[in-house]
Amino acid sequence: MLRIENRKLPAWLGSILFHAGVLLLVLLWFSSAPTQKLAPGERNAIGSIVLQPRDGAERQSGSSADSQTVESEQMAATIEAFSSANLNVLPTIPALAPGPNQNAQNPGSASAIDITGALQQSASGGTGIGPGETTVQIFGAEGKGTKFMYVFDRSASMEGKRIQMAKAELIRSLDSLGNHHQFNIIFYNGDHRLWQPGRRLIYATETEKRGAVRFIEGITAEGGTRHDRPLKEAIEHRPDVIFLLTDGEKQDDPTPAQLIDIERVNSRFGRGTQINVIQFGGSGLTDSESIMLRQLAEQNHGHYRYVKVAGTP
Repeated sequence: MLRIENRKLPAWLGSILFHAGVLLLVLLWFSSAPTQKLAPGERNAIGSIVLQPRDGAERQSGSSADSQTVESEQMAATIEAFSSANLNVLPTIPALAPGPNQNAQNPGSASAIDITGALQQSASGGTGIGPGETTVQIFGAEGKGTKFMYVFDRSASMEGKRIQMAKAELIRSLDSLGNHHQFNIIFYNGDHRLWQPGRRLIYATETEKRGAVRFIEGITAEGGTRHDRPLKEAIEHRPDVIFLLTDGEKQDDPTPAQLIDIERVNSRFGRGTQINVIQFGGSGLTDSESIMLRQLAEQNHGHYRYVKVAGTP
């Protein structure tokens, strides 16, 4: 009778073969698992990926996905609050990195950065017609924008009815501004006085407008007239529109050289500020339109209006 001996593999060789098989299976699983591409600057936190059996897909844990959802909800709440209130300062809105499905399949969708830019454009305004702008009038001369400078003559010839009419129209104009618009005021004769010094524009809140009214009411008419220096000061504020109001006595008209200088200063900021000119008439000295004041308005994209003030000497 034949005898067959059973020979067992050495224990160490069996252990090596077993562990080699396990390692091979792990390598095969990782080579077939889908790879997630991360946005620039984004990295996985340890423990943020949970491995499933081979027939399951990768699944992100709540840490990364929930964090981005919370940020998105906070951003939406901030935008809604800004839209429903007149704020003077634009809130900072966090810009989120694009997620795996954001803009990849819908390139036309607005990102957080796009929305922030639109809000900043609406709040800041600028030249031309755009979001947040308003139309302002002084005796029929019209300007559109968000930033306004009022440059009003207070020389001795403006005394009486003229200065009172000018003050009333200025206060009425300020009342039409919303609190996201900006303004400043210059009253001038041979010199000039700024309501708020420092070449800065002030938001038209109710508190600031009340302060401006007190400043206006304290102005008196006296002295001579010089138009060019207060105009250049107003241009340096970089408003959208300047309203210049004067009784325009002929001997005080800006000279051709001064008109060139004003236009040069104004053109430093691109197209420049629109300068509207309102001339009071009704006396022997100002009973006709000023050619130089009209030219001042036309050279600076503005409107000229001649207003005859009845009952003035």
